[in-house]
Amino acid sequence: MKQIPQILYLLLFLSCPFFAFSQIGSAETQVNVLIGQVISIEVTQPSVNIDMGLSAHYINGSSSGQQTNHIKVTSNNGYEINVRATTEYFSLNGNMTTLPVNTIMIATSLGDDLTGSGSAAPASLQINSPVPLSTSNTNIVSSGEGESARGFHVTYSIPASQTSNYLNKEPGTYTTNVIYTVVPQ
Repeated sequence: MKQIPQILYLLLFLSCPFFAFSQIGSAETQVNVLIGQVISIEVTQPSVNIDMGLSAHYINGSSSGQQTNHIKVTSNNGYEINVRATTEYFSLNGNMTTLPVNTIMIATSLGDDLTGSGSAAPASLQINSPVPLSTSNTNIVSSGEGESARGFHVTYSIPASQTSNYLNKEPGTYTTNVIYTVVPQ
């Protein structure tokens, strides 16, 4: 007779998981991903020099040399990069001169994937290079696809065909500001 209560206890113990499972319910949640327009641009070298201090510069032209990853862009969709000067002529010591900024050529080339993953550039990426500096927005890059972080190399140059504009000028540092803008495509 003692075996019957023990068997009942054993059956009760074995049926406990069934009772526990009957107490399980479920619930759900909705996960929302909010995608906004992400677009930014950065110029990594705030000042760039082109030397015109040698006679060879007036014969052959001169350049800043390649400014590595000079422009850094992030855009989650297609984008365009434009460049323009703030004034039509260079300034010297804060005074406007007659030296036109369109004597400068801007050559852009593909830079590095700055995410560190080594991603290739989108197939839709187009680089318009070289272009003369102007006070009008001039397109230098367009891409139908976004990228997390892409660099572009830039070289500023005075071609030999423009060096005569630099003759008979007062020595000094001639300046203009160059503005790069990135806009959604």
